[in-house]
Amino acid sequence: LKEGSEMHSRELEDLNSKNALLISHKMKLHEDVQQLSDDLEHAAAQQGVLRERLNEADSEMETLSAAHREQLKKSETRIDSLSDQLLHSSKSHELEMEKLDNELSSFRQKLRDSQGVVEELNKENERLYGKVNISEVTIENLMDERKLLQKSVLESEERNHLIAQENAKLIGDVEKTQTTLNEIAQEHSHLLYTQARKQNRKWENDAEVTSCKTCYKEFGVSLRKHHCRNCGSIYCDHCSRFRSSTPSSKKELRVCVHATKN
Repeated sequence: LKEGSEMHSRELEDLNSKNALLISHKMKLHEDVQQLSDDLEHAAAQQGVLRERLNEADSEMETLSAAHREQLKKSETRIDSLSDQLLHSSKSHELEMEKLDNELSSFRQKLRDSQGVVEELNKENERLYGKVNISEVTIENLMDERKLLQKSVLESEERNHLIAQENAKLIGDVEKTQTTLNEIAQEHSHLLYTQARKQNRKWENDAEVTSCKTCYKEFGVSLRKHHCRNCGSIYCDHCSRFRSSTPSSKKELRVCVHATKN
């Protein structure tokens, strides 16, 4: 926009210089026309004088020779030609002056149009400068928000790091607890196995059983093994969910579905 405004300014200066040049040419043409008018009046005065001389010479024509008459006739023709040329030149100058006036009016109109364009460009520049100022304020606000977000992200990363450390610690504690539970389960299973041997019951070994004897589901992390306190066999939690007293205990213990039928 600045380049467009400078270009219009240069065009405006060029139009002003051309306008001044046209005014100078117009004044010169006016002077030329005035000079031609003076020359025309002078020529008319001379023509009058010549005609008077011709009238005076008419009386002497009879004494003049044919050569003198021919010379006089040429002079009159020359004077008429000069008059015609002067009249034609005057008309040409008037037409040229009219053409120059039209061009001057056209240049003035272009100058007014250019001034209007320059004003519009100045208004547009002011509007754009306002938008630029608003954009700069918006950018500053966004930069501040970005800094706050970066700070928040850093704080979140620190919290996530602490949470990850706590999770790792909890996972370690859970693993330790699971190990302890497995050890307790093995010890409990060993105690039950020992008790079953004393009571002449067959207590199945955990390592030898891979699936439930009732539903035949495979044991794993999500499907734990459970001994029936009555028969000593291994079942899943669902198939050994029953409670009943056994020959070795009056308390209700975990038993399989077969123990409940018996």
